Amino acid sequence: MCLSAEFKIFCLPNIIFRTFEKDNVFNFFKSKKSKQLAESASDPSWELDLPVQEIKAVVVDTELTGLDRKQDSIVSIGAVKMSGGRVEIGQTFYQLVNPRMQMNAEVVIIHEITPAEVLEKPDIGPVLSEFLEFCGKDIVVGHYIALDLAFINRELTATTGRVLENPALDTMSLMHFWRSNTPKQGPECFAPKRFELVEIAKELGIQVQGAHNALMDAFMTAQVFQRLLPKLQALGIKTLGDLLRVGHPDRKIEPLGGMYDSRSQIQQC
Repeated sequence: MCLSAEFKIFCLPNIIFRTFEKDNVFNFFKSKKSKQLAESASDPSWELDLPVQEIKAVVVDTELTGLDRKQDSIVSIGAVKMSGGRVEIGQTFYQLVNPRMQMNAEVVIIHEITPAEVLEKPDIGPVLSEFLEFCGKDIVVGHYIALDLAFINRELTATTGRVLENPALDTMSLMHFWRSNTPKQGPECFAPKRFELVEIAKELGIQVQGAHNALMDAFMTAQVFQRLLPKLQALGIKTLGDLLRVGHPDRKIEPLGGMYDSRSQIQQC
C-alpha cells in the first residue's frame, strides 16, 4: 500500500501517521464497531493460552484508490495463511476489485493496477464474502493494519452490517515492543531509516520484491511476522493472549521502562 508524491515513492505508513491524525482514522478503533473488534479477543472461539507456535493467522494487505476512508475504496486484497511461524505458500487469497472511486494517475503509478484491469472485476461485496470465508476464525495480521481494517470494515458495514471480528495483530506494534525491549547496541540493534514495510523487511534480511502488490506485500508482512515471533518469544511472549496484548492495532503497550504509544517513533540506536 503506497502512494507517490512528485513521482518519489513513499510507502503509506509514513503518510498514515499524518493522515490518521488529521482525519482521525485511528478513532475507528474507539468506535462501537471497533470495540466489538477489540473485545472479540475474549471470544471463546480464540484460545488465548494457545502457544505462539500453534496459532493460525491470515496476513493481509490492501491496495487503495487513496487514503480518504469516506470516499476512497479498495482496489485489491491479498492474503496468505500462516501456521505458527510457517508461511503456507499454497494458501493464498488475491482478488482485484472494481472500486467505487475512480483511480487517479498517481495511484496507478504506485500499484500498477489500471482502470481497464478492474472494469469487469467484481464489486467489493462478493470479494469480501470470499475473503471472510478465507479468514475463517484465524487471527488477522498486517503492517499498519489499522488502515486495512478501516477500509475493510467500512465496506463490510455497508454491505452486511457487520465488521471483521477476528482479533488483529499489527506487525508495527510488535516491532515497537521488540525494539523497546532490545539493547541499543549489538546485533539486535534495529534502526531503519524509515519504518515502512519495505525498510523493515530489508533490515530483517528479507528479500524485497513485488512491493505495492497486495499479495506480495502480504507475503512480505508474513515474513516479517515470521522473523519477529522467535524474538518475541525470547522476551516472554509465549501465547496468543500475549501477542494480542502487545500487538493489537492502536494499543498502548508496556515495554521495559514504562508505557508508550505503539504509534510513536522507534528509538534509534
